[in-house]
Amino acid sequence: MLKTNYGEVSKVYDKNKGRTDFPKDEEIGNLLEKKGNITVLDLACGTGNYLLSQQKYYQGENIRWIGIDLSPDMLNIAKSKNLTAEFINSSAESFNLEEESVDLVVCNFAFHHFENKQKSLNKIYATLKKGGVLRFRNIEPECMKEWWVYKYCPETSYEDMFRFWSKDLMMYELKKNNFVNISAKREYYEKSKPIAELVENYKRRDTSQLAMIGDEFYQKGMKRVMQEVNQGETEYKDVVALLEIRCEKN
Repeated sequence: MLKTNYGEVSKVYDKNKGRTDFPKDEEIGNLLEKKGNITVLDLACGTGNYLLSQQKYYQGENIRWIGIDLSPDMLNIAKSKNLTAEFINSSAESFNLEEESVDLVVCNFAFHHFENKQKSLNKIYATLKKGGVLRFRNIEPECMKEWWVYKYCPETSYEDMFRFWSKDLMMYELKKNNFVNISAKREYYEKSKPIAELVENYKRRDTSQLAMIGDEFYQKGMKRVMQEVNQGETEYKDVVALLEIRCEKN
């Protein structure tokens, strides 16, 4: 499995505004209503955008915030945002938190990076309190074969076959790891956008797919993009399929 160099990606990561806007996480509010004080773990927190947005929504609430990420460069950016959070530089398979100490674990657009996914699920399960919630949110590659990244750099789609678990496999593994109340929600978006935006997105190379692929394949994709520009194309189709899976510790 190819790895993404987040030391490089961190330099441009927050320039993609789609990564900085998180809606209010109602799960946090529900848990606060039940318990009064909670611990929230953002696993693979990146530059801390989820934590930043939720702290604004839940300002003054009795919440312990924790962010874990394997990339020290991404964590350094998160720390620069003056968050009231504990940051831990660790993989998802080996982080060290007290067992049954966390009420909510969120993992946004990151599970495909985990080298030992089964081990990471074991670690998450041990860290969650009984009745605690685990929620994954990610793209669903098998439902977005026309995504511009796959269209112009098809080698990335082959790599994602290895990196991503399908919905059914994910739910099976969660059940095998004793999670209960497992549910899945899908969203699909398709929109025409200006071709100039496509060029900007491709050149920025901040998606993990483009960042991990070799320069030879990346440049071939760039030629395909510019060929459409030179042919007078003014728009491209952006396709995104999102999958959210929620479950609880028994």
